[in-house]
Amino acid sequence: MRVNTRSAELTSTLLLLVVALAVRLAIVAAPVPVQLDKTLPDDAYYYFLTARNIAQGNGPSVDGLHPSNGWHPLWLLLMVGVFSPPTADLDTPVRVALALGALFDSLVVVVIYQTARRYVGAAAFAGALVYALNSMPAFQSVNGLETGLTALLTALAWATTLRLVERPGARLALLWGLVFGLCFLARTDASIILVWLGLFAGWRLLRAPGGVGLIALGAAVAVVVVAPWFAWNQANFGSFLTQTSGVAVPWAARTRFALANPGGAAWQESMRILFLPQYWLRGDTLGAPVLVGFLLWPAALVGLWQGLRSNQRRLAVVALLLAAGGLSLVLVHTLVRWYPRPWYFTIMAQSLSLGIAFVWWRAGARLRLGLAVVGLPLLIVSGLLAWQVGYYPWQRQLQYDAALWVRDHTEPDALIASMNSGVIGYYGERNTVNLDGVVNPAAFEAIQAYRLLPFMQAAGVDYFVDVDFALEGEYGIFMGPGYTDHLNEVAVISEPYPGLGAIRAYAVEPGP
Repeated sequence: MRVNTRSAELTSTLLLLVVALAVRLAIVAAPVPVQLDKTLPDDAYYYFLTARNIAQGNGPSVDGLHPSNGWHPLWLLLMVGVFSPPTADLDTPVRVALALGALFDSLVVVVIYQTARRYVGAAAFAGALVYALNSMPAFQSVNGLETGLTALLTALAWATTLRLVERPGARLALLWGLVFGLCFLARTDASIILVWLGLFAGWRLLRAPGGVGLIALGAAVAVVVVAPWFAWNQANFGSFLTQTSGVAVPWAARTRFALANPGGAAWQESMRILFLPQYWLRGDTLGAPVLVGFLLWPAALVGLWQGLRSNQRRLAVVALLLAAGGLSLVLVHTLVRWYPRPWYFTIMAQSLSLGIAFVWWRAGARLRLGLAVVGLPLLIVSGLLAWQVGYYPWQRQLQYDAALWVRDHTEPDALIASMNSGVIGYYGERNTVNLDGVVNPAAFEAIQAYRLLPFMQAAGVDYFVDVDFALEGEYGIFMGPGYTDHLNEVAVISEPYPGLGAIRAYAVEPGP
């Protein structure tokens, strides 16, 4: 019987892994221009360009000129390995990077199943299957960013936390600290989730013999893991933690608001951003695709409530802590940063899946049948709908076409600048200066000084390329007085896109 049980467990694990990989790798196999409209953001190319520059000996820089810390170190380290081998096909390393993200996120399904089955038995399969088919984490894991890696390390963080509080010991404490440290290096704002998990572990361990020592041991390991990143930041940028990717766009947004609304209440703008319908209806903040979160979360919360009242409450507590961490991230990125992005909140999908596992565990045969008949097709159909709409339907028409124009109409040694410089820099095959400061501390300083145009001129920029909205609606006020007299339009690259305008190329006049 034990052999049969283990065989069934292995079969279930492999089946879940295959399903998750199939969903994600199907996206990876799509033509890259299609992915640009659907799941692959401009930001991903900041990693690709930086990794390639490091591999070529140019240091951690998007444009090869300005050093940057606007990235998360663990994913960048992996990307250096991906982009080191020479290749004639620009899309090949991109696909490898996306496949890595797909693999990492697919392994989250394994962690959910293997961990939850200790508490709810075979019902863990239902929860893990929901995650495997959930298009929200699936799409975000193949976005070229650190999302899939962070999802896996976060899953390992809560799974290791459960193990440690159940079986306190030095080896588990060492592993716990290592996973927490790596999770922070995968994405620094994951620290918000780690705080919730750490408080739970601390509360439980303080009651165990030697628990204080185990907490100290885990914390020491985590500090050792992250210390080199802190030290490098301090030595190179004068701050042990601050990344320009976290502060540049929010600073510009708040400054624009203050200039446009003298004496206006910033908290009202914060609340507006928090309740923007697109983030909730699309499912970003709920960890599920279009509208599905509003249907699944009530059921998941009922399941977690039942879990809290059972003898398996620890898993239910952890699931609720993940949701608390996700909601904390929502509040930070909306109320404080004013810059929510869909990949920030994928932890909600893990919490949702655990809640569904508890529902399945407590449900009768009829309810299970209803959940399967309604829930799974709904997940799949809503995912297909989300794919049809896409997250970035303007990128192929605007940034990608602009990149091809740059490649075909500028000199090989031309220096380009853009607020949205990732795709243009990568496929345009020209050094391209990032102007919104996300991955360029020097540009962020110029923004703060309202001297973006002099910054471009001092850097020797030949062409500025971007959409009308980026120049006229967002960063024109930071260019400096009379900047339009020094930008000479040379091409309208695309037809206007609603809300963004056309993308244009300007020749930048040299400075005095």
